[in-house]
Amino acid sequence: SFSTSQLSAAKAAVPRKHHQDGKHHPRCISSPVTTAGAYRSHHVLCMSATAGEGSQSSRHIERTSSIIDEFISAVLKSLQEKTFESFTLKGPPAPRKKRRSSNSNKSSTNNEDIDAKIEREKEALRGKYKTILGRLVFLQDKKKRRKKKGGNDAANEVETGSLYLQVTIKYHLATDIAQNWKIGTINEEDDEIALDVSEVESGLRGIFANAWGDNGNSDDSVVVPLSEWGATTNKAGEMDIRSGELVNADGVYNLQLHGKKASFRPSKTKNKNKEKGKSQLMNDPTQLSHDRTKNVPLSTSSEFFQKLGVTNSDNKPKMASKLRQCQKFVEIVSKLVDTSYSHDSPNNDGAKNIRVIDMGCGRGYLTFSVHSYLSDKYNNADCVVETQGIERRPKLVQEINGIARELGKGKFEKLNFIEGSIGETDNSIFGDAKQHQNVGNKDSVDVVIALHACDTATDDALWFAIGRGIDVIVTAPCCQHELRPQIDHHVSNNPNHVLANVLRHAIYRERATEQITDSMRAILLEIAGYDVQVFEFIGGEHTAKNCIITATKKVMSGSKKEDAWLEERRKQLIELAELYGVRRQRLASLMGESITSSSNLKVKAAGGMPPL
Repeated sequence: SFSTSQLSAAKAAVPRKHHQDGKHHPRCISSPVTTAGAYRSHHVLCMSATAGEGSQSSRHIERTSSIIDEFISAVLKSLQEKTFESFTLKGPPAPRKKRRSSNSNKSSTNNEDIDAKIEREKEALRGKYKTILGRLVFLQDKKKRRKKKGGNDAANEVETGSLYLQVTIKYHLATDIAQNWKIGTINEEDDEIALDVSEVESGLRGIFANAWGDNGNSDDSVVVPLSEWGATTNKAGEMDIRSGELVNADGVYNLQLHGKKASFRPSKTKNKNKEKGKSQLMNDPTQLSHDRTKNVPLSTSSEFFQKLGVTNSDNKPKMASKLRQCQKFVEIVSKLVDTSYSHDSPNNDGAKNIRVIDMGCGRGYLTFSVHSYLSDKYNNADCVVETQGIERRPKLVQEINGIARELGKGKFEKLNFIEGSIGETDNSIFGDAKQHQNVGNKDSVDVVIALHACDTATDDALWFAIGRGIDVIVTAPCCQHELRPQIDHHVSNNPNHVLANVLRHAIYRERATEQITDSMRAILLEIAGYDVQVFEFIGGEHTAKNCIITATKKVMSGSKKEDAWLEERRKQLIELAELYGVRRQRLASLMGESITSSSNLKVKAAGGMPPL
């Protein structure tokens, strides 16, 4: 505390231009009422001396400094008591143009004046604080890993590291910065956190010193950097931080520094975590680690990943892109199966089995992944998951069958691989094509997968699924070459085509071929009675062929409204094909769907299209 005589003496002793040159005045530093690093004593005297003649301004500065001290003390106390959660400080808001009423008749000149004024106000804020956010983070020591007593397993390993208060500073019209202020480290002996809040105190005082306009805070142990625009200029006694908020396990506290009455008091807003008594984050700082375990459907410790060479013996990825594809693909398939399973069950007396065929399965990365996940989720006394992979290469089929057998008689007992071609496999678990297979009238949910089946092989897989009334179809088309010669011919014979300036470039014709092929497939699946979605299932950095088509079987009512909708889809299919000069498409031919308005070019379905 300071007496009136001390403040008056400070005013008389210190020049009014004090601190405007960014340096501490020697009289202030050597003053008997100040001590090294004491923020309040230093700035109450200095700001009082520069505030002007009025005593009211001096009292306001003293009051503001006192409230700042209260806020800093509350932050430090909550850290020491392990109740801290976060804090926020807010600077002056950016000026905005007010909305004009609809009947306003202000001239454009006035509007220009307003815009110019707003720009000047924005420029005046450049480099000043906009928002300051403080949160806890735990940074793990990568080289220091120790094991708990009485165990050698990886599960017993203890993460060692340091706890930091991460402060993100956002400026007006300047680059954001972030600083980590160390709070403590995990004790090697008893896993307790040894707290030291000196960096936090020094950092907060530096922030408020900058907000006062005193940018020469080099005596602090933590230097809070200015924006790239350097020091800002403030009027005497002006504070760049207007308000703030401290959240801890005991509640929410509001800081108010703008206006005549500065205050720091509890808020009416309740903290949702207040009933916990202590901050869960500070009592278990490993929750704050950036190296968090990802929530993925398949564990990287799965034995089949090691057998296939996706992960190593330490469960670390050897094929990171492939692992990511497997995880994402399983997410997609599981949601579709969940929907179809719940959709079918009400129409079925007992629980349903799940049957999956992966056509062109290759080495079976996705086949093993889907079977493992669905088995873990659905396998029980009433539901059996059976998966079959189809591959043309006999040596590869033998290898992956061997891996499945090595994994034991558990959930992988119902996983097998057979030699065959897409759409031409007679001994599949689905058997022959089914006629009139309505949703809800069979004892299994059937799934067909065909990823990266080249060119028309995708159409063969789709026809295989359509002809058997498969419930869920998942395909990622590849190498769509069938339509390219037709599009090239159409463009060369129609120089005035509406898309001539796009399709005259070969690269765009290639991309158009992919889009038109998959768009026609989507429409044909809708005509066949499926709900269809087309989307990107993984980033292009992992595979260029990352577009996926999913289809789930729906019940066809045969109503007039539905018939009209189907007719409209057929019309749109023809319009799309004719726009690009497409006269033949494999799936349309197999289904017996015409893609041209010329009646003499209609085709007959291969093998007979099941009536809708």
